[in-house]
Parts: sequence; structure tokens; C-alpha cells
Amino acid sequence: MLIIDAELTEPPSQVYLFRDITLYSSCFLNFEVLVECEKKYRDYYYKWLKNNNAYDFVYDFIKPKTESGISIRTKRGNITVESINYNNLNEIISKIQRYSHR
Repeated sequence: MLIIDAELTEPPSQVYLFRDITLYSSCFLNFEVLVECEKKYRDYYYKWLKNNNAYDFVYDFIKPKTESGISIRTKRGNITVESINYNNLNEIISKIQRYSHR
């Protein structure tokens, strides 16, 4: 299971790179990809991801810190990043691969 903080879907992150991470994790690692956000923001993030064609490989939304798995967050995650961008995409994918083999 891969859990991604919803904040990492919006600028300054690149939403299409978010989609690349979810595609890779879902298709090649067989992870369910969950987006983590407060319930009151789910509609906002759902519409944002749908309108940007980035919802294809998202399994569901969850409340913060209610599930366990590999987490990508802005704070206190297995993988901690300020944003998802071209400079850190390969590093994020490599870390997901490493954590998936544990």
C-alpha cells in the first residue's frame, strides 16, 4: 500500500509526476494507492485530480494516519519531500522500490 499526502498533488508539485508515481506503484508494484487528506477536502482533491487526468491509479482517499504502508508526505513519512518534481522523481521511485522489498 502506498499512501500519498494530498498536498503533494498540488503546486508546486507537478500533478503529472504524481500520476507517474501512482501508475508505477499500481502497475509494477501492485500497490493500492491511497491519497491522504481531511474528509472536508476530499471533493476538492478528487476534482483536482480528475480534471488533471491524475486519478486513474488512485484507489481511494483516507483520513491522515489511519492506514499503514509506505508513505510519501511533506512531514514524517517514509519518504519526505516538499514537492514532487523532476529533480526528485527518480529518488522517490527508487525509495518506493526499496521499501517495497522490505
